Amino acid sequence: KISHSIILLRAYNRKDQRCQMSLHSYDWNAASRLSLEGPSFTQENAFDSAHDDEMSSNDYVSLPALPGFRRSNPRRPSSAKDQSLSFVNGYMMVRPSTSARSYSRQTDHSVVGSRPLTAPVGISKEVLDPTDVSGRYSFHRKKMEREKGNIALPFCPSSPLPAFLEHDRRVLLFNAYYEEDVLQSAIEKKRVHPCEVYFFVEDGTIEIIQTKQESSGVPHGVYLRRSKVIKPRKTRYEPGCYYEIDDLKIGNDVIIYSRKFRIASCNESTKRYVVEHCGWNDEEVRSHPLPRDQFAEVNKAKMRRESGVPGVERNRKMHELKQVMESMLGKETSITDRGMFLENGTDALCFQVVWDDRQRLYGDIQYFRLFYYLADDTIEILRTHNKNDGRHSFTKLLKRSKLPKNGKLSTVSDPSDNYLWQDLKIGGTVNVFNRVMIIARCDAFTRQHYLSKGIVLKEDMPLMVPEKKVELKRVIPPYNGFGSEEDSLRSCMGSLNPPPPKKDLQKMRDKNGLILCFNAQLVSDKPYDADRRFVIQFFMEDDTIAIREPPVQNSGIMGGSFLRRQSMKHADGTAYAAKDMYVGNIVDIVGHKFLLLNADECTYRIMECDDRTFPFSNYTRLHEPLASKIEDIKKYFIANYDGNGELDLEGLAKCCDSIGLEFNKQELITVWRQTDRKGKGRIAFKKLLNLASEEGFSTQR
Repeated sequence: KISHSIILLRAYNRKDQRCQMSLHSYDWNAASRLSLEGPSFTQENAFDSAHDDEMSSNDYVSLPALPGFRRSNPRRPSSAKDQSLSFVNGYMMVRPSTSARSYSRQTDHSVVGSRPLTAPVGISKEVLDPTDVSGRYSFHRKKMEREKGNIALPFCPSSPLPAFLEHDRRVLLFNAYYEEDVLQSAIEKKRVHPCEVYFFVEDGTIEIIQTKQESSGVPHGVYLRRSKVIKPRKTRYEPGCYYEIDDLKIGNDVIIYSRKFRIASCNESTKRYVVEHCGWNDEEVRSHPLPRDQFAEVNKAKMRRESGVPGVERNRKMHELKQVMESMLGKETSITDRGMFLENGTDALCFQVVWDDRQRLYGDIQYFRLFYYLADDTIEILRTHNKNDGRHSFTKLLKRSKLPKNGKLSTVSDPSDNYLWQDLKIGGTVNVFNRVMIIARCDAFTRQHYLSKGIVLKEDMPLMVPEKKVELKRVIPPYNGFGSEEDSLRSCMGSLNPPPPKKDLQKMRDKNGLILCFNAQLVSDKPYDADRRFVIQFFMEDDTIAIREPPVQNSGIMGGSFLRRQSMKHADGTAYAAKDMYVGNIVDIVGHKFLLLNADECTYRIMECDDRTFPFSNYTRLHEPLASKIEDIKKYFIANYDGNGELDLEGLAKCCDSIGLEFNKQELITVWRQTDRKGKGRIAFKKLLNLASEEGFSTQR
């Protein structure tokens, strides 16, 4: 394999030596060759002729495409587009495409040793024929034509103009529309959007602008900027094509970016162009009407009424200031009533009228003042407002306008159909849009005006005395159990946003943390409720009560919270207070009666310290009846002495009953706590006698 490669390399070297010898023997003098061959000679021809002679004498063997074996490399064709138009000294010149030029001659065989040339070497020729556009337009030719006064263009008469010159600023206008569904609207179902489609002939681009509609609430403007639009493809692999002028015929549907446009018409210049140059017939340029847009029609009619278009019925009177402003802008105004204004000025007749509407449900008697303006025969009715009459103080029942007699408002009517000053008399009636009012009184100026016209009015009628108002007593509904009763009472005060109930902050601060705890028994005729015990807590800071039942094993009753903390009331509606909580009292709470059996030590101390709130725990009050019965107490102990001289709480109760002291259980506990301070449960009767005496009372204090 190595010997074979060496043989091939030697053959290539011998071929290269022969080529170099032929190149050295060739005459490279271009001047001598030019004198022999003439203007057709170029250096490229000289090199090609020498190369052809050498190749014809020897068999051609292809050389490998390696560096050093070939003297020229073929150039890759340029992909840039050539500029076909240029301006030379103010003239437009069309240049030939450079893609047609070739830097090497195309022959049957490749040329060995050829080198690329940047431009062909030769003699430039003068352009003398104006129809010849192959070369440049020379400056010598321009100078000759400028001297002779001739104007020659670089184009021949038969050459076509470029599209950007032939169709410069030529735009075709088509009127189109597209429909859009309107959801969740009771006014409209579909909305029609008119558009203007502009087709630029020079490059086939399209621009779409939506026509603006006043007060439509939809933004309008440029829908599609100027660009080429591709037709929708049926399949994915189908090649796309752009819309042309023939696709925009009248009546065609054009789909642009998933929006379906219907071509409806075009302007006159567009119609002439497509008929003359595109071959359209009369049927293809016939205009089609736009579909009816109900929403646009209603909106247009509304704007006609609001904008003051003459001849449109608005069912309202134009404001006087608007008439003045329109007259200042040049609108013609009527001057038929100007004489009455100059004669009467601002004079007005004043009547007091009464409207008795008691025949209707919730009807009442109302009083008004009627003003009749003599300048323009208009009537204004104001309400007479009385203090605390329970009615809203609106200013006018009828603003200044002509009042029709039949009670119906119309834009075109006869002046005799409206009320005049001759129709207004005391005792008569006036129909104010189906409200019949009685004319009762008038002022002095009105009487004088009627006297000047020869009319005598009747005497003033007495105004009807209003009926006596029925006194209404507010009845507060009973508490229904939802929320607190204070909140429910706030809702009955007549305020839509009642404030929260006020709390006694001073009491909450002084009584904070003070809780009265009592052991209670349920008062019931049922045998299984006899042994049930409850703990009643009374919170002095807000006078609320909470009841709990201690759980008892094997009782069959689940203990826990019997009543959540809340304010409770007696049967007569008064709330439970701290003075109602004492031992021996029966409290009725939510239909259950509880007997307070006893209390804890803290509760007794709180009650004894606040003798004003708890009078049954006030020993000072109990000492007076106890001291008055001291002799009876001695006799009781002498008669019932058993030998030990002691007694308990039960014995104290029997002693008080026997001597006629009607103490309740709380009062007995108060007296007992004063004698049995150590809590032994039994005391000597001498302590009771000492406590009942004046000396013992002062010592206890």
